[in-house]
Amino acid sequence: MKVISIPSSGKRGNIVAYNSRYGICHRALVVPANPRTPARQHMRGAFGSFARAWSRVLTQAQREAWDVAGPTVQSKRRLGSGPLTGQQLFQGLNSARACIGLKGLLLLPPAPVVFGPNPVAQLTIRNGEDGVRLLLNVADPVTEDIMVFGQAPCSAGRMKRRNVAYLGLLPAPQNGLSDITAIYVARYGEPRPGEKVFIVTCQQKDGWEGFDKETNEIVPDKPADQQASNAGALTLQSIMHKGCTPDAQGIGSQPVPNLQTSGEPASPSVEAAKTTLGEGNGDGQRPIADGQSRPNADLGGHEAVRMETGEPTKGRSPQERSLPGAATREPALPAGQLRSKTSRSGGFWPFPVPEPEACPNPLPPGRAGISD
Repeated sequence: MKVISIPSSGKRGNIVAYNSRYGICHRALVVPANPRTPARQHMRGAFGSFARAWSRVLTQAQREAWDVAGPTVQSKRRLGSGPLTGQQLFQGLNSARACIGLKGLLLLPPAPVVFGPNPVAQLTIRNGEDGVRLLLNVADPVTEDIMVFGQAPCSAGRMKRRNVAYLGLLPAPQNGLSDITAIYVARYGEPRPGEKVFIVTCQQKDGWEGFDKETNEIVPDKPADQQASNAGALTLQSIMHKGCTPDAQGIGSQPVPNLQTSGEPASPSVEAAKTTLGEGNGDGQRPIADGQSRPNADLGGHEAVRMETGEPTKGRSPQERSLPGAATREPALPAGQLRSKTSRSGGFWPFPVPEPEACPNPLPPGRAGISD
């Protein structure tokens, strides 16, 4: 939230003030996460050891020397710049050395270093058969240690970087190019095509740091020929069954009799014709006479027989519907008879339908019966 106030920066109670492009803004304090990475733990331990060394390791004469050198150094500008104290200078120089892995304490303040132009130039990103490669162009010979900082891959539309993390020292250049792919991928992984990478370099000597130099580049796509080759290599082999579902489930239909292997249909025999017309066995389907409807294959045996014989199908009880009946494609029986399956071989015997018993005590019309 933008506010109209005096210049301020930092935490005050539950409010954090910061400078934006629109002026001074305030936001609520949010406790950041503590991932406890090895790099964080290393720098926290080193910073704590330097604080103890100021009072336990340094002598009074050494502290006075730092107190003299401190006010000559200005702090980095955030809200404003001011002179440092002796302990702040001692902590800052030794922390910079510990960040790059140098051992030992600076007991006395070193002389300030005047750095020349940063030899690191533009970042170049290549995307080929060996993956994404991040290369820094080095125009001049490297005379000092160069610290490399980086930010996680971000959107190509971002024009201003955020906080960067220390990746390592600049590798030795070869043919004017320094390959920083290993140290970047170890921290953030390989960037994807279309993402932007921010890199910051800074010269360092005896804890003194030069000015930051920023460069960025967008990861390009692979060449078209390599994309086509990769797509062909990743093509999955088709394992879909080419056929009908019954064949895939192992329940394929029975072979057609008298079918020649040459693909030309042969003339049907007499037995095949009888099978087709339902005269050979009870499983076939008989011819339909004039004025007669074919039984519905979706109905049960009784329903099929009743539809064949013209009997009504309504008003029957569920018990009658569930009685075992014949197949739906069988010859009709005379009216008043049903089929009863007596063997697994397909034999059927007709039996008479019992007549309904008369009610022993019919009630007079208009009176309702009373159950016991």
